[in-house]
Amino acid sequence: MNNVLIYCRKRNIEPIAEQTATLLQEQLQQLGLAVDLTHSLNVPRLIVNSYQTVHMVVENLPLNLNEALHLAVCKTLGKSTVLSVLNSDQRIGKNYLTYIKPDAFSVSQTNHLKFYRYITGNKFIFSAFPQAQSSSKKSSIQCEAFLIPLQGKLEEAIEFKTEKTIYFDGRKLLQKFNSSQLRKKWAEMINTQKISTQSHLILSENKLNQLIADEALAVVLADPSLSHTEFTEWLNKCLNRKNLILLNEYQATGFSYFWSSGHNCLVLPAESWIKDLQFLDIPADISATTYKPANLFEPSINELSRLYSKLWHQKTSLLTSGSVKL
Repeated sequence: MNNVLIYCRKRNIEPIAEQTATLLQEQLQQLGLAVDLTHSLNVPRLIVNSYQTVHMVVENLPLNLNEALHLAVCKTLGKSTVLSVLNSDQRIGKNYLTYIKPDAFSVSQTNHLKFYRYITGNKFIFSAFPQAQSSSKKSSIQCEAFLIPLQGKLEEAIEFKTEKTIYFDGRKLLQKFNSSQLRKKWAEMINTQKISTQSHLILSENKLNQLIADEALAVVLADPSLSHTEFTEWLNKCLNRKNLILLNEYQATGFSYFWSSGHNCLVLPAESWIKDLQFLDIPADISATTYKPANLFEPSINELSRLYSKLWHQKTSLLTSGSVKL
């Protein structure tokens, strides 16, 4: 039986990574694996405990010095090492990973692989695990409005032309402006007819949660600038409710067996999602985006379990090979 140690940073630092690591531990234990979860790494623990695999789940690179050191120690001790990075972009320096060389490396969606071309070995897709409040039965949906998160400025709302009601989530803008400034500017945009009176600005967490709970919404998450952890935070809020998720084709490569455009979601092109949204015709028989944990997680968990076994078999085969002198 493969003994696994999963490492993630603390919840107050990387909450989605911890959420994913916790759910991963639960699912692997259901398969019969012995799995420990930790927020801290120390060499004695790695030596004393018989872990075959150490799996690090982080939201962002770079690894800190302690994390990089312990990854290197794990390899020295003959343990299999897996590194999963949830958010990726071309600005982060990653060349040091060629020296640490984890045995397996994952990103959350396929277009992120291009940032790690120099990493050899096993590479795979591993997305953050969402955590909805409860399971829900499959049901059809008639969307009453769009819900769209704003990323950097209020003027983004001007690009959207549709006759439907649109709620714009502006909470992220509160990092730069106060609510009175944003509301004043929003009113000016309506008065000058830059946006329609059907457009509404949401700045309150409570109001947003109430809206998601009460209305049938088409939640538009297809913006490529949305990080994977932000995308997962939205899934936490919107799955298993009266909501339809709209995502782009790269986001859909995580849990690719689950997303079915036209059935339980709509997949838009990442390059032209705003334009496509203007002419979007939502099928009348489409279902709200719901899931059962077993159906969503099981294929990824089975694949990961096979990877653990494969990596450990490679390690033990090397150590027992007649060509290797110990």
